[in-house]
Amino acid sequence: MSRVGTLVLAGAAAAVGLALSGLTTLPADAASGCYGIGGGRYNCQVWKTAPSYFAGDVRAGTLNAGTNYFYCQAVGSEVVDGAYRNHWWAKTDDDSGNKGVWVNVVYLSGGDNDQPVPGLPTC
Repeated sequence: MSRVGTLVLAGAAAAVGLALSGLTTLPADAASGCYGIGGGRYNCQVWKTAPSYFAGDVRAGTLNAGTNYFYCQAVGSEVVDGAYRNHWWAKTDDDSGNKGVWVNVVYLSGGDNDQPVPGLPTC
């Protein structure tokens, strides 16, 4: 490779490094569950847009996929979605404007079937 080609590649690599340096990294435990963000809230990854419920299995609204905050988790009725199933529910505020609603943790990343999500306290 010519000297010019080497310099171009080095410059491109430096530019990529600068661009990536501004990205925010998640705590190591985020990949395997939830992590505290203060104020009694914990960020968790929701892998699929999920229905939210008021107590008593009354449909409330929707929680969009992505990073969402939760308060705690508790045992409830089981939900099955494909190969995934869980009877743990996490308390949150949904994207429909409802406060203190519940989303089954089958939609949260980091847990196992019928197990609580790591890093999110029980209610």
